[in-house]
Amino acid sequence: MDNNETLSQITQALSATLDPRISNEIRQNALQYLEHIKTDYNAPQYGFSLADDFSQPTAVRYYGLQLLEYAVKYRWGKYDTKQADQLRYWIKCLAGSIRVQDELYIRNKIAQLWVEVAKRCWGDEWMDMDTSLVTLWEKAFEEKGFVNKVFVLYVLETLSEDICNREDTSAGLRLEVLGAALNEIMIPNDLYEEHLSTRGTSAEVRAGKEGWLVRMTSYFATLVKEIHIGSHDANFQDLNLVAIKSLNALKPTFAWISLKALQEIRCIDCLFVPFLTSDRSLQSAAVEAMYSLLSRPYSAHFHDNWLALVHEALLPERVEMISNAFRDTSSSVLDDRDEVAYTLQKKMSEHLSVLADAVALHPKLTQDLDTPAFFTLLAGVLSSKSLIVSIPVLHSWTKLLAVQDTAVIDFISQALATLLEICSARLLNYEALPEDSDDPMVQFLYDDFDTMPERHAFLGNYRRYCITVIETISRQRPLEALEHVLERTKQMLAEGPYSTARGYDGARHVKTSLPHLEFEAQYSVVSSVLKGLVRWETDVSTLPEDSTLQSRAEQDRARASQLLQQWCSSVFDNPIDDPEVAGHVVVLISTMLRNNDYATDFVLYMIEKLLGMRIPDDAALEIYTEAVKGFETQRVMELQRLGAVYANDLLLVYPSIEGQINGLTEAHASDPRIVWAYKSLLFIIQHRATTVSADVRQERLQATMQPVVAAWQDPALQASFASFESFCKTMGLDQLPDFYQQHRFAVVQDWGAQHLDEAGQATQADIKNRGDLLPLRSTKALLAASTEKMPEGSEEHEIACAIWAPTLPVILPTLLQMIRNAQAYNNPSKWSHLPDELQYVVRRTLQDRFWQSGISNETKDEFYARVSGSKTSYEGFASTVRGTLRNVREQAYHILYLMTKFEEQFYGLPEFADPLAHALFDDAEYLSANHLNALVNLSTGLVQRCPPHHRARFLPPLLTSFFTTLDTKITTEWQSIIQVTVQNGGDEENLSEEMRQESVLRQLTFAAVSFVAFLVDRSQSHSSRSAGKPNISDLVLSDSTILEPLLLFCTHALRVRDTRSSSTICRLFTLIIPNFTADTPPAPQVRDFISTEVLKACISSTNEPYFAEMQRDLASLIALIVSLYTPLTSTPSEILASLPEMSAERVAKDVKKICGAANARAQRALVLELLKGVRGVSIYEAGRIEREVGGQRKGRNGVQARFMEAEQHGAAEGREVGLEDVGGLFGEA
Repeated sequence: MDNNETLSQITQALSATLDPRISNEIRQNALQYLEHIKTDYNAPQYGFSLADDFSQPTAVRYYGLQLLEYAVKYRWGKYDTKQADQLRYWIKCLAGSIRVQDELYIRNKIAQLWVEVAKRCWGDEWMDMDTSLVTLWEKAFEEKGFVNKVFVLYVLETLSEDICNREDTSAGLRLEVLGAALNEIMIPNDLYEEHLSTRGTSAEVRAGKEGWLVRMTSYFATLVKEIHIGSHDANFQDLNLVAIKSLNALKPTFAWISLKALQEIRCIDCLFVPFLTSDRSLQSAAVEAMYSLLSRPYSAHFHDNWLALVHEALLPERVEMISNAFRDTSSSVLDDRDEVAYTLQKKMSEHLSVLADAVALHPKLTQDLDTPAFFTLLAGVLSSKSLIVSIPVLHSWTKLLAVQDTAVIDFISQALATLLEICSARLLNYEALPEDSDDPMVQFLYDDFDTMPERHAFLGNYRRYCITVIETISRQRPLEALEHVLERTKQMLAEGPYSTARGYDGARHVKTSLPHLEFEAQYSVVSSVLKGLVRWETDVSTLPEDSTLQSRAEQDRARASQLLQQWCSSVFDNPIDDPEVAGHVVVLISTMLRNNDYATDFVLYMIEKLLGMRIPDDAALEIYTEAVKGFETQRVMELQRLGAVYANDLLLVYPSIEGQINGLTEAHASDPRIVWAYKSLLFIIQHRATTVSADVRQERLQATMQPVVAAWQDPALQASFASFESFCKTMGLDQLPDFYQQHRFAVVQDWGAQHLDEAGQATQADIKNRGDLLPLRSTKALLAASTEKMPEGSEEHEIACAIWAPTLPVILPTLLQMIRNAQAYNNPSKWSHLPDELQYVVRRTLQDRFWQSGISNETKDEFYARVSGSKTSYEGFASTVRGTLRNVREQAYHILYLMTKFEEQFYGLPEFADPLAHALFDDAEYLSANHLNALVNLSTGLVQRCPPHHRARFLPPLLTSFFTTLDTKITTEWQSIIQVTVQNGGDEENLSEEMRQESVLRQLTFAAVSFVAFLVDRSQSHSSRSAGKPNISDLVLSDSTILEPLLLFCTHALRVRDTRSSSTICRLFTLIIPNFTADTPPAPQVRDFISTEVLKACISSTNEPYFAEMQRDLASLIALIVSLYTPLTSTPSEILASLPEMSAERVAKDVKKICGAANARAQRALVLELLKGVRGVSIYEAGRIEREVGGQRKGRNGVQARFMEAEQHGAAEGREVGLEDVGGLFGEA
């Protein structure tokens, strides 16, 4: 068949794929033919013939370019010199023949082909590439218009990106040659002359004297001047576009080129030229390019050049340009919502942030500058009504406030009042305000962020920076800050609607009302000021005692203490009936009392006032009642903290305190949490009071504990949990099947809408009460009181060990049975005897409702309000059942963790490790992912606190069970999610549930992976007690009973669809692999496993689009396995040779290159090049970052990306597209 006939068939096949009237069968055949022709020997010639034929339709010409692209990318290594020269010639011909009327994507594809060829031969075979580019660049405008200039700019931009900024495989293989060549053609002439003296014997690749950095900046300046003149030439409309493309080409170059080169060409001058025009899009592109330059990491090696560039950007006229542009765009942004102006403001804010960070790093920069104008501009941008505009500058203020250099400290001090006012006002919980609010800040938030989780994440960062600013101001100016915020808070309490007399009505209690939100924000302000005050006191405590500064500090400290005392006393002058506000006030008073040294009388007076606070309850008002319970819980917690600090003072009035507390426990007898919290307060006072001897304290505490110990010694309790059946009977769960049947749970669709009858509510109350009667809460409360903030080795700690030592063996057997049975209820085999419809009801009963910050489309308060409103419904009943089981499990977990603080008494128990492991993990795989997080946290605590001399005996059973269980659970859940995702195909009705499950599973997976990091990363501190003793990682990596399940878990974790977890596992494997190069067991066995299973997992992941962002990590891991283990075993080479179309000879050749590579990037490039052709899929191409077009970032803009860290979820995320089972790569399909 001759070439013309083949070309005709190609055009016919292309027409068939585009013609909607053609049958699907014919279309598929045509597509197969077009794919097949790419591998034809003459494909490059066909490609050039089609692409160079202007008579062909654009789609045909584009396909011709694709044929050339395939030849360059996938067959270049098979061509001899003559064939490669021919390919290069064809592409140069295509570049030389581009026309103004050609579609942009045609021109861009030709530029991409140019770059792909350059990456493979420029600097070696292709020495005149720069000459060709200069020739194209210098074509007369009358002949080519702007197209040649745009073409060359695109080529230079892509070369900079691929060689210097991206992890491009082809460039990585020739990085030294390409990097040197690119640098030579870019730098200005003077630097090039200097470079020639050190270049050595490498061949000339540069054309002309200027260098592309000068050509591009000069051309850009010329374009902008023409725009400024306002020419009405027919080509004027293209000037802006080409100017922006020039900036796009310069931007990636700014990220790597010598700062000396940038200073030499005065690029800052060039980038400020657009501010002489009124073109906002051009100004945005210029600011973005300047940001790329100035945000480069500081290096002392280029200190002078860096300072000079930043100094140029800070010149008064430049600051004025930015200030004028910001002012001129403000009305357009605020009133008209002009997107172009808004984008410019966001980028200018980022630019100013970089300059402010530079000033914070090197305050001397401000010498000879208009420093007040710069700081005024920073304050003005901070006050922007758009929080996303102000946040970069806000972040920089947190750094500037830490500067103590005299060059800027006075200017910073002048801004403190403004900063305090702005940051205090912006601690408001904006996400709780309605979308139709008139507040411009709320309107901007809803415009900038599409979902509640995104707003929540962004505002969390914003508030954190505001708090940092307030704390720092308080640390520097404690008295001024304290006087200001205390007076403001006092005024709010006196005038705000927080008492019945001033308009508060419990029936209309809404946590998100504006008065509540305003006081909550003020509470955060005061808390931040108090933290700053504590830091200030720490600072001044180091001053010499006889110094003038110390004397002044003592006066200030006395004044601060007086202010706080006066405020605390004045709080009770105004009644507070709002439980939310009362809770905040209690916390503030507690904080003030604990962090200052007050007279005993005042402390006792304040504690008496706190005990005497009364917020009347009203059971008819459900939301209000919940708020009252929250206040009571908050109050007793703060009283416990005060009790620990002022135990000696409180012991003086113990009978009176005890009487008041007894009255409170009687008033709250229906709430065991509050009852035991108050009893713990009395326990704390007796335990921490050092004015009483240790023996007397121990005797009193044992008497207080006796009822709790007796409850655990009760044979009836022990018998109640001896079996699963007795557990269900004790908890009232044995009656559930009949109850569900009678109330027809199986046929009710909406459990939240169906209310329980009186009998149902009675059953619900009975189950809850049975859980409350268990001695778990009392034990946890007393254990916490015994150990909270208790230094090991102190007298109080020794007393606690003494009173609990005989009790632990009494509690633990029954406690472990409680855990085991509570977890077993989630095991379907325990209720498999029930009819199918009741099994469905049990499964649904065990399905949690919870708020998830990364996924829920309602606020946390809205979620809790919805849950609270359904307490007496069928869903409320199910919540009580699972809540009771959860409380048993998690209170027992907490008790176990608190017991670890009695190290010898707990870890030294004989024959305890195995029963503990069985209780915790035998049925743990049946718990939902969110509940397993608590078990992961407990396991971390158990391992972390284990004394070194007990590790070898205690840890192996625990860790073996942990990894076996978590591996099974996490692997199964991920497989289930992927399967459901594929089955539902993005069905909107199921999307929310899929996202919820995936979000929770991501958290569990990362928690387990982080636990692995804790175990194997020797850089992590496991315990201060381990100093000079074997590390936990030594035990983990040497004990095969732990190592085997750990490696299995890590291998499977490599394949989970969570980039954060998988990338962490990659890093951990790089720590594990070097430990197994010896010949003694278990090294050979581990080596074989890693060389087989881990290597397969890495290769499989590199072949899937989901893992595109992990190409660098996976390639590094593969390179490490190959380089370290290939000299010791042939397994890695055998696995690689088993891949499709992979010969042993090629593997041997490439393995040798990998082992001998000069650096990590070269190793990665060799690995990805080796795997590039697997299954005909270009692996590394999947990881390429999409190019920014027209200077605009794709997706979320830079500010949002930096300051909004909400996890992005998607049900279809990670789905394989057009790939067979990756097991087929290894002959397993």
